[in-house]
Amino acid sequence: MKHILSKLFKFTTVTLPLPVKTAFAEKFGESLNAEWLQSDDFYEAIFYLEEVEHIARFDSTGKILNLKKNLSIHSIPLHIKEKAAKHGELMNAIEIFEDEIVGYELIVRDETLIRFSLLLNEKGGLIHKSKL
Repeated sequence: MKHILSKLFKFTTVTLPLPVKTAFAEKFGESLNAEWLQSDDFYEAIFYLEEVEHIARFDSTGKILNLKKNLSIHSIPLHIKEKAAKHGELMNAIEIFEDEIVGYELIVRDETLIRFSLLLNEKGGLIHKSKL
């Protein structure tokens, strides 16, 4: 049975460098359900903090590269809501930090129910728009 499950689901174990473990514990020690992914360039943690999903990327020295935080529709800054409304109904928002807020990833839906991904800077300027 174990062999069958391992073929159906690719189980991988991420071995974290000590500086990454330490940095995560110091910054997000109260987090829950942390899951780790690894690429050649970074380690990524997906976790919950204060009942909100976060994604943090670290380099191998433990330096945090960026942090993404899911936002409730009600907590999105007004100027971002207004910019998103020009593209359609706001469905989802993620706030992006790199030392400070640098942008927002949004999903909007137009009147024909086609969804789009928007990337806005911190002031609401459109960086990228693509159809989903």
